[in-house]
Amino acid sequence: MESHPAQRALYPAFIDPPPRPWWRRALAPAAGFVAGVGGGMLIAHLAFAPAGPLHGLGSSGLIATLATLAVGLWLHVILHEAGHALAGLAVGMRIVALGIGRWRFERGGDGWRAWRGPSLAGVGGFAALVPGPGRGGGAPAQAVYLLGGPLANLVAGAGACVLAIALASTAPAWVAGAILGLGISGVLMGAINLVPFRTHGWRSDGMGLADLLLGRPDARLLQRAQAAMALSAAGTRARDWPADVVPAESGLAAASVGAATMVRQLRLARAVDAGDHMAASEAAHALVAGAGTLPATFRGQVALSMAAWAARCSADTALLEAWRAHCSGAILDATPVLHWLDGELARRHGDHAAARRELAAARRTLGRLPDAGGAKALSDSLDRLEQALQDAPPGGATACRPAGTAAAATTSAM
Repeated sequence: MESHPAQRALYPAFIDPPPRPWWRRALAPAAGFVAGVGGGMLIAHLAFAPAGPLHGLGSSGLIATLATLAVGLWLHVILHEAGHALAGLAVGMRIVALGIGRWRFERGGDGWRAWRGPSLAGVGGFAALVPGPGRGGGAPAQAVYLLGGPLANLVAGAGACVLAIALASTAPAWVAGAILGLGISGVLMGAINLVPFRTHGWRSDGMGLADLLLGRPDARLLQRAQAAMALSAAGTRARDWPADVVPAESGLAAASVGAATMVRQLRLARAVDAGDHMAASEAAHALVAGAGTLPATFRGQVALSMAAWAARCSADTALLEAWRAHCSGAILDATPVLHWLDGELARRHGDHAAARRELAAARRTLGRLPDAGGAKALSDSLDRLEQALQDAPPGGATACRPAGTAAAATTSAM
């Protein structure tokens, strides 16, 4: 099937959106910096004031406090994500991946692995979990998971502050001051994350809790999306998901662009895996049109879904090349999917030797995928590609035939 007639007109606008004014790009980082530094300095000033509990530490204690504020933030990023992970495990969720800065820790079919990924604008880390069998999918479980990160920061921060006060009269001034800096950074991080806001497409924990409490569309949609991803993590292919797991397009009108985009990726994955080219074309059109204002952090994942759709459902090689060129920057490791796409492109261009190399690399890295259902779908795609290479006349270009599924669409970050 040829691509949707609007696809070629839409993808340049998606890939190269109009730039935002500089002041809007700088507003969120500046506000976060002012809030963090200003709040930390205010707390430190109160602690070291003449009537404050740490007045006796003097200037060396104050310098140590301010110096450890910045260092403490990264330590509390790790603690924050660990808090989410532990809280999620406590209510029956399954860890898919953890991100700290550019480092990723992912669990695929062949176990845990660490790698360096793209930077994440707007956040210092993330914890990606999905519901486990029969547990972790309801609103109460989601609330516990969301609260886990801020509470870990608040408890650790408050404890460090109390310890600093207790050590003020016995420990060296710089030791008590450094502990206080760690405590202040933890209290600030926990408190700020409980404030409802969005930054670069990410929801704060406070926004997620507000969505749950108020019954907003995003909360319901994300719970449905997580149910689909849990099925995939358990080995169910997208084509076998129950019909009511992924909402229809009509149910996305009131959702944020991030939540709607995640659901559209899942709809596209199911249609492609089922071989329903008409439904897949409609889902692809809705995905790229609706994601036109998506922050840069998530655009690589959408491009990956679109490239997988083009490889399976379109004979338009130029369209596949256009989307493949923008697949970098996916939040989770998509190496086997990228090898498959490159193998499909090489086959379409008649370079069968290169296609076989990419096919072998895709099979070798297939175990990196975090969802067993997606791995099954991609394995089927690789079998199709291998059969197409066997059927092709030696040394000559071949006509396009469908090969592959949108396995990557089910590996979305949370």
